[in-house]
Amino acid sequence: MGKVDKFYPVQGTNKFETVSFPITKAMAVDFGVQAAGTVALFTVPKGAQVLGFTARITEAMESASAATVQIGFTGSDMLSTAHGSGAAVLNTIIAPPSTSTYNPYFLLAADTFDIIVASTACTAGKMDIFLTYIPIPNVDLSTSDFMSVVTA
Repeated sequence: MGKVDKFYPVQGTNKFETVSFPITKAMAVDFGVQAAGTVALFTVPKGAQVLGFTARITEAMESASAATVQIGFTGSDMLSTAHGSGAAVLNTIIAPPSTSTYNPYFLLAADTFDIIVASTACTAGKMDIFLTYIPIPNVDLSTSDFMSVVTA
């Protein structure tokens, strides 16, 4: 499966590595040659808050039988519903179900963002995925990174 990854820090700077700005991970995924099963696309680090994801189908899904495709974090509320070849057509938007739309997914351990093809292999299909999360800072905070409040 081919993919192209890019990180887009919201503030337009590399400072997000130490002060934890939201990050949008962009992935172009070709799932048209994927056999039935789960493939990990990206590992989100421990402590991150996943705000959500959105995907857009850029090439309609096809299969010889009744394949379906899902994306998200397996075993969590942050997992899309299964889309079959009749529903995964050009420009279809895929997102988490409405029950998790406004609830961040907090990672107590690193977890993988997955694509799941069920039932049978796909013969065509591509999508662009945008995953937004806030990583935990990877350095200790210094006194210059926050304001101290002194009360009497």
